[in-house]
Amino acid sequence: MKILERIRKGIRLRTMDEASPSSAKRDPKKIAVSRLGQAIKTSGGGGDFEDSPVDLDEIGRAYYTDSYIRRAVDKHSALMFKNGWEISGKNDAAVDYVWTRLKLMAEGTGQSTDSFLTEISDNLILYGNAYVVKARAKNNSLPSGVTAAGYTNNKPIAGYFVLPAQQVTVNRDDNGKIVAYQQSSGSGGEGVEFRPEEIIHFHYRRPTGRAYGVPFIYNALDDVKLLRQIEENVARLIYRNLFPLYLYKVGLDKPGFEATDEEIEDLREEIRTIPVDGALVVPERHSIEVVGSQGQAIDANGYLKYFRERVFSGLGVSDTTMGISGTANKSTSDNQSSDLNDSVKDFQKTFADFAKFSIINELLFEGGFDPVLNPDDEVDFVFHEIEFDAKIKRENHIIQQFMQNTITFEEMRQAMGKDIVIDESRLYINMFQSSNAEAAAKDSEGAANQGNNKDQPENQNGKQTSPGKPKTSEGGKNTSVLESTKLTESTQLVNLSEALQIQTFTKKMEQHWNSAMEDVQVRVNREEGPKLITSFTTGLVSQLMKEQVRPFVEKSFLHGFREGQLQQGDTFTKLKPGDVQVATSKHGRSFERLMNDVTNSISTCYEKENPSAHVTHAFTASKYRIGFAAKRIAYEAYNYGVALSAERGRKDKVFVQHNDNCCKQCLSSPAEIALSDGWREKIPPHHINCECVIALKSKEVS
Repeated sequence: MKILERIRKGIRLRTMDEASPSSAKRDPKKIAVSRLGQAIKTSGGGGDFEDSPVDLDEIGRAYYTDSYIRRAVDKHSALMFKNGWEISGKNDAAVDYVWTRLKLMAEGTGQSTDSFLTEISDNLILYGNAYVVKARAKNNSLPSGVTAAGYTNNKPIAGYFVLPAQQVTVNRDDNGKIVAYQQSSGSGGEGVEFRPEEIIHFHYRRPTGRAYGVPFIYNALDDVKLLRQIEENVARLIYRNLFPLYLYKVGLDKPGFEATDEEIEDLREEIRTIPVDGALVVPERHSIEVVGSQGQAIDANGYLKYFRERVFSGLGVSDTTMGISGTANKSTSDNQSSDLNDSVKDFQKTFADFAKFSIINELLFEGGFDPVLNPDDEVDFVFHEIEFDAKIKRENHIIQQFMQNTITFEEMRQAMGKDIVIDESRLYINMFQSSNAEAAAKDSEGAANQGNNKDQPENQNGKQTSPGKPKTSEGGKNTSVLESTKLTESTQLVNLSEALQIQTFTKKMEQHWNSAMEDVQVRVNREEGPKLITSFTTGLVSQLMKEQVRPFVEKSFLHGFREGQLQQGDTFTKLKPGDVQVATSKHGRSFERLMNDVTNSISTCYEKENPSAHVTHAFTASKYRIGFAAKRIAYEAYNYGVALSAERGRKDKVFVQHNDNCCKQCLSSPAEIALSDGWREKIPPHHINCECVIALKSKEVS
């Protein structure tokens, strides 16, 4: 089993054989410390349960009815997970284990991990409290191969569900220790009680001695109500003065010119029947006057602006954030956005702390890890930076400190949140710039030494011993030249294979292949099921081979790219971000097909008379394909690198160079490939064991 252990370690996957359940035996109840001091309690929850001092139902109604509150809360929620999150730690096995458990929970509960975490954050931001109940696995119904022993309960956790925050009440003793949680719908039915170890209570800014966190929008509720009342009064004022009041006067204040009742009634009837766009023609005894506010009504614009700004301040947002630009410039807008980001980061810090302490740590304990006593097992919940400009400035400052000899390389990487132990050969300067500089130096040295030896002896490179012209072939070509060309091509092929390290890579893959065969034979002799074998052997080997293929393809691609640079004499052509990923994107499929074929054979081994012999035959019969696959992907990546450098050098086409062993299929393929759309699918190799290569010049030109 030592071979399989090396394979598991190589792909950083912790399995049931590696896990040590010793940490899961620790009883959290025995190590708990009794709480001291007196709690501050509120009443009204029914029995011993206490309600939140803040009416969370009112908070919910405000969110769903008021646009300002809805937008402010949504802004905070959207920024929480805007740039994603991750879980990270020093022990890759611990990180992989947590990811595996979360993915299994997502599958079991039917809710994705992102959706589950977003639901928690929405409740935390809106209500200041979020409650998550743990669903336990019945009869340890976790998939085989996943180690999980209950930590806070005899049964391990199988999933999480978020409870409505406004329906949950808390029961505490006099010291403030939580005794139970209760969810009640308030419709008269009995509530559901949960033990404290079955509930994870996320809370924001919880006052000391209290049981509940306080929603951040709570202090702004009264301001929002006052603003809406003022807006309603302004709306009434506008309606009142929108339509003017017409004052009609009939008659004059002179004897004999007074208006009669009949005349007033006739005018009233005339006004009722007049069209909206009509007019009245009256004699001199009639007058019409428009009565309005005449500037006497109060100007509410200043009051509205003041109370709106007061509401925005209480909600932690600005005018620009809420879509009101006004006269704010870019600098002012950035500062106001920074205030919102700081508020969101405060929520992120609270969320990450609870997620690590109450979710991740318990999962690690169930898996046999100990994040408390073993710092290497510690796994953090990390939000990605939401302020790119601030991040760039901070990282540039750290880099500047390193360049000014203020901090070390390890301190610089640690300050930037990166692992201090890395493969420095994978840094950009070591992958590209150093090799380009060496190639440029060799070209310069060769050009400087060319033709300097004027005293070269006649026979230094060989001298013709007999007079006359060299022998020629029937076609009239120089035979010695052809033989020299053949030797050069053969040497180039050998050197290319060595440079691409095809044989070395093939031997390494064959060693993994043999190790997998031995382990499968052991498991077959133990009569283990096919699913277990494919999960813990062929599946692991397949993943290991995939990880080995990527650096192998990268080296072949980079070698081809450098070769293309040298052929065109342009060592300053650079790779773009993502070129390496594109080059390695499709080269693991050959080994995936190989492992799938062997896995299918293993699945039917128990149907044979001698299962172990059948397994040996399946592995041995497919082993030869490793060398063919390695050679194919190496030449394909190399040729792609040469062609890509030619495309970056603005070349129109590349040429295919064949060797003497090329088949009819290679010789019948086009000798030139135009660097237009789809050129990657046209480059060799055209078949298994094909050794055709791409060059920037044809044989005739070279």
